[in-house]
Amino acid sequence: MLFEEEDITACLDKACDIRELYELYVLHGKTYPKSVDDLLWICQEYLKKQILIEYVDLPAEGSSIHASYWAMAEGSYRIGVLLGLSEDQLRFVLCKELFHVIFDEARRRSLALSEHVEEYTSTFQLDDGQPNCAAAWETLAEIAALEFLFPYEYRRAAAQGDGAVNYARLATMYGLPRYFVEVGCGEGNLDYIGKRIRAAAHC
Repeated sequence: MLFEEEDITACLDKACDIRELYELYVLHGKTYPKSVDDLLWICQEYLKKQILIEYVDLPAEGSSIHASYWAMAEGSYRIGVLLGLSEDQLRFVLCKELFHVIFDEARRRSLALSEHVEEYTSTFQLDDGQPNCAAAWETLAEIAALEFLFPYEYRRAAAQGDGAVNYARLATMYGLPRYFVEVGCGEGNLDYIGKRIRAAAHC
């Protein structure tokens, strides 16, 4: 998937900014796994975002979209989450939706929900896919969530360690679905992110 350079840079910079806030204001903020409840608190207390998380009475099983956010007219946000997610899936999707809230600008939204879902699911897996802006920000929010929950420098160290990467152990350590650990530790992902993440941050 192809991104505008300014968008991927903004995504990574914001993930680093939020990680720095978290480490500064959350007790034991430099330990892992990160708390999504504390990330929500950071969003509410320091970014002054009003966010309501609700669980939708629909099963997540069989659905490619597990959660969604809405920017309300009065300036607040609602996040709807489907039922039946595992703990690590729930942590990741909530973190991703919180980054949608953090990133929120009118140009990055899509009001045509069914078309947006079709666009997202049809381009997400294509290496040379060129999605519209709203669909691209779905993946950028996932990149930011991964960067917050399992930062680049830790992924790079795990991938460069002696022997095979123990994805199951890393998934448990960082509280992530194994799929995202494997993707995040992939050579292509590390090379792409490593060229763009703030050098001073490695956060």
